[in-house]
Amino acid sequence: MMRSRVRENLAAALLTLCALWPRPAGAVDLPQVLRDVLRRNPDLGTQRWEAAASHERAVRAGSWSSPMLEFGVVNVPTTGRFDMDPMTMKMVGITQRVPVFGANRLARRAEDEAASADTAMLAAMRWERCGEAWEMYAEAYFAGERTRAALRHRGVMQRMVEAARARYAAGRGRLDDMLRAEAEAANVAADAAGFAAEGAEAHARLAALAGAPASVPLGALDPPPVLEVGADPRVWLDAALGNPRLAARDASVRRYELGARAARRMAWSDVELKASYGFRADLAPAHPHEGPDQQDNMFSASAGFMLPLFARSREYAEAREMSAMANAAMSERAATTLELERTVTAAHARAVAAAHTVQLLADTVLVVQHRALDAAWSSYAAGTRDLLSVFDSAHALYTGELREIDERAALARAHATLVAVTGRFDLIGVTVGATSRERDAR
Repeated sequence: MMRSRVRENLAAALLTLCALWPRPAGAVDLPQVLRDVLRRNPDLGTQRWEAAASHERAVRAGSWSSPMLEFGVVNVPTTGRFDMDPMTMKMVGITQRVPVFGANRLARRAEDEAASADTAMLAAMRWERCGEAWEMYAEAYFAGERTRAALRHRGVMQRMVEAARARYAAGRGRLDDMLRAEAEAANVAADAAGFAAEGAEAHARLAALAGAPASVPLGALDPPPVLEVGADPRVWLDAALGNPRLAARDASVRRYELGARAARRMAWSDVELKASYGFRADLAPAHPHEGPDQQDNMFSASAGFMLPLFARSREYAEAREMSAMANAAMSERAATTLELERTVTAAHARAVAAAHTVQLLADTVLVVQHRALDAAWSSYAAGTRDLLSVFDSAHALYTGELREIDERAALARAHATLVAVTGRFDLIGVTVGATSRERDAR
């Protein structure tokens, strides 16, 4: 009865595994996935259009206001006649605001810096999305490696179950050996189902980053690349100083400084120029026998600007606000620099440690554990050791394989973090830069 329940649990776990693990649809590698992310990631598309909008705002900020053309009549009597009063005239005029104090020029430069900040943030987002895709690629690949390790260990457990069952049926084995092997086989099947679910989740997130539906599997994945990071993190720290987030912070500082200067200039507003020309009709004669009284046309011209009587609570307050924002942006710049240095230092340390651990596990630990398992089987077949020693050796090998896979995954995550912070995607043959359309927009 117990054996039948164990077999049912194993069957259910394997069905879950088959349902969750993505079907291969052609092998893909990491550079191909990263190129898909750069082309189709929706977040990058959003940031790209926001950067384009910022460039257009800069054009608008430096433009003159359009002139206003006026048509009308002046001093018309209620009779509607134009030959009764000498001040009645038809008028055409034009008004134009002229920025003589340079506020709009400074505003244009401030918006240019805002556009530069948005463009830099687009570059930073490219690095970050590619770094996330690298991590998800590694998660998906190593979830498959864990699943295959679990299935291999399940095969070993099945062999142990058959051996224990045969020895127990022959009266030379113990019941607890058989039950322990059956329980371990069920646990490993559950592990395989869990690893497959993790792989399916990573595949879905990776597909979303690449702008593809999560229901469409990307296919079998090649192993992620392994980088040589070196023992000295200084190379990576120097490369991190070129992170676009720092350029965006610098552009924000300049933007607010220019905005403060523009606000002070706006205390003396633009000069408003007005000109008009009035057409006067001949006046009707006062006596029937007299001719019409001819009149000259008239023109008017004026120039004016607002007095900065309340500038302290308006324009100067805005200037102080912009100066405070510039100081805040400088603090953000310093914080970003420290965060980048912390991230690079930690990722470099993880990469060095993980690479060393992977080498030790692969070259020494797993080799010894494989030999120990083979020796345990040989001793068991010769009758000099019991099944428990084989079980312990098999479990130790399984645990070592999972640890080696975890360390390789940690190494891949560290590589992804280093490259995402420094932009060194050229190390795997991927160019992460502006498109030709974006370069033309600049």
